[in-house]
Amino acid sequence: MTLPLLDGVKLDGFPVEQLYPGWSPSSRDVVADDFSVVVFKEDATGKQACWWLEGDDYRASHILTLDESVRKRLLVAMDGVFWPLATGVLGAPLPPQVGPSCETLPEIAVNELSGSWIGGFAPHTLLLPSGHADSGEALPCPNGRQIGENRITALLAAQRGHGPLIVSSPFTALPLLAQITFQMGSFSVSRFQDADTVFYLIWNKALPALRPSFYYPDAPMLISDDPAAAMIPGLILGWYARHPEHASLIQEARPFRAEDFGVGQASGFRPNIPDEASQSSAVTSVSSFIPAEQPPPISHPPVSGQRLKSRIKSLFSRR
Repeated sequence: MTLPLLDGVKLDGFPVEQLYPGWSPSSRDVVADDFSVVVFKEDATGKQACWWLEGDDYRASHILTLDESVRKRLLVAMDGVFWPLATGVLGAPLPPQVGPSCETLPEIAVNELSGSWIGGFAPHTLLLPSGHADSGEALPCPNGRQIGENRITALLAAQRGHGPLIVSSPFTALPLLAQITFQMGSFSVSRFQDADTVFYLIWNKALPALRPSFYYPDAPMLISDDPAAAMIPGLILGWYARHPEHASLIQEARPFRAEDFGVGQASGFRPNIPDEASQSSAVTSVSSFIPAEQPPPISHPPVSGQRLKSRIKSLFSRR
């Protein structure tokens, strides 16, 4: 049996001459250092799987099953891609320069890499069920910031419409327009930025009855009822790594404008309700669209990417 993409590959010291029925190699790519990945596809279903190679030697069929020392070498080799994204784009404003990307690697391989990298080399993300926010109480974040009363409840009530996606910031209550929205399989992800604070709302099209997930990377905190919630941080990081154009899309994103209320659906707001005498003037009044509750003074300054970087560095020494 001839398998050109597996030329020279050895499994348990022997050349690979046979695969499971219905599976065939579709690509072989260099990843970093001496590591490469072979992607296989099942012809009948379109399912994909990876082989991780070091040199020409098969090491594992998933990055999580690699020997710990091998996995560590591979993930350390990916620092040049993931560090700039984790400390800048993911949870903070864009860095001055765009770093290297993984745009030439298969999506399945990048998702395995990014999920494992952020799970091992970044601060542990606090995962809370959506019901935790239903009490309406203020929500303290692991990084010391506090989200005001009822703000998460309102945010998780956001609905996607046909126009611009506008929500009320959980930190300042100001209206925000989604900077970018992108797809990751069944997930639809929208990125928002309030000054130096970045957060995300994520909808799962496969589970339309669920409320959106709220991800605040700088905390780091994730509020979600999605059964795949633990994968969300790594998937977002992986999307940035595969799409270097994210930098220009974010830079070119326009801020919220009052007229957006007229063409899109404002989500997660508790607006003032004007009486009949003032309704006509309220149409042209920007303040009438701002939530009735004014944002309380922020007890903690916006957390910068540098602070996130310091927290990641503190855990990086564990390697």
